Amino acid sequence: MMQPLDRQRMRRMLTVQGALLCLVTLVALILGKTAALSAFLGGSTALAANALFAFWVFAPYRAQQPGALVTRFYAAEIGKLVLVGLSFAAIFIWLRPLNAAALFVSFFLVQVVSPVLAHGLAKDTQRSS
Repeated sequence: MMQPLDRQRMRRMLTVQGALLCLVTLVALILGKTAALSAFLGGSTALAANALFAFWVFAPYRAQQPGALVTRFYAAEIGKLVLVGLSFAAIFIWLRPLNAAALFVSFFLVQVVSPVLAHGLAKDTQRSS
C-alpha cells in the first residue's frame, strides 16, 4: 500500500506542477489569448500525463510481487507517452490558431522544471526535520 510519505510527495509534485501551469498561462496571456490557450493546453498535457503516471505507479500493490510493480511502472510510462502523443495530435488538429512555441515551452516547464523545484522543496523539508 502507498505510504503517507509517497502520497505527500505525489501530491506536492502535482501541486507544484499545477501552480507552475497557472503561472505560465498567466505569463503567456501577455502575448495574447492564443498564446495563453496554447500554453495552458501544453502544461495541462504534462500535468495530466504525470498525474496518470503517479496514480498508476503509486496504486496499492503487494510487496510479494515486485515484478508486478516493475510491469506497472513500464505500463504507466507507455500510457503517459500515449496520452501526450494523442493530446498533441488533437491540439495540432483542432486548435486554430495555435502558438506552438507557447505550447511546447509550457509543456517543457511543467514537465521538467517543476520536478526540479519539487525535489528542492523535498530536500529543504528533509533538512528542517
